[in-house]
Amino acid sequence: MVQILSYGPWAVVTGASSGIGRAFAEQLAEAGLHLVLAARSTDRLQALAAELTQDHGVECRVVTVDLGREGAAATIVDATADLDVGLLISNAGAGRPGRFLDQDVADLHRRHTVNSTTHLDLAHAFGRRFAARGRGGMVLVSALGAIHGLPNMAHESASKAYALNLGEGLHHELASAGVDVMVLLPGNVDTPVMDAYGIERESMPIRPLPVRAAVREALAAFLRGRATFVPDRRMRVMARLLPRALSIRVNGRMLGRAAQVLAEREAAASR
Repeated sequence: MVQILSYGPWAVVTGASSGIGRAFAEQLAEAGLHLVLAARSTDRLQALAAELTQDHGVECRVVTVDLGREGAAATIVDATADLDVGLLISNAGAGRPGRFLDQDVADLHRRHTVNSTTHLDLAHAFGRRFAARGRGGMVLVSALGAIHGLPNMAHESASKAYALNLGEGLHHELASAGVDVMVLLPGNVDTPVMDAYGIERESMPIRPLPVRAAVREALAAFLRGRATFVPDRRMRVMARLLPRALSIRVNGRMLGRAAQVLAEREAAASR
């Protein structure tokens, strides 16, 4: 991880308050990078910042922002104008299992902004900054489901495919400017999203990979110069060998069950 310091001294992590974003923040702080932590929850970000500063002696700047709002990425760009940022972890994302036509179109637009437009805005702004300084790195966090359309999560698989294609293209396009780009495609990773989606870990054919292990693998792959990376060797094998049509059916059924659990939870809460 010492190599990651060559991008420094500051890194930006979006969606840093939990899950994959928090794990990135923790491991980058352990390596000695100062951090800009961005998410919607001020309290959780401030608690994380205090913890990382105490444990690792790094500086942290908290940026409270709702990246589902159009143009919100500019808040992060402006808040870091005085910092020598060399690494961007564009991790913020949003999703909801369920049938496409049953969902509110305004919420679909909000999630599209988080999953697509925010990556565009941040990659463009920080890509220019990194190219000007002659060195930088970006990790765009997409999802394994972005490699094909998923029933009961068609919107998310489509919107996250933008980050996959953007990052894979920029991996080659920005290399000559000294900017390293990788797309992370998490699938079976144990994050709070599983609880939010109502996915029962015990029912899954493969035990979820702990989030710290997934991020540790991702950072190692990034430093090796990978364009894309799927955490967990088991998931890489499955993605390579499972026929596309079968993968779509299996994942669609799982997400259909998750949508039903979520709907039942919301119905019970509204009584």
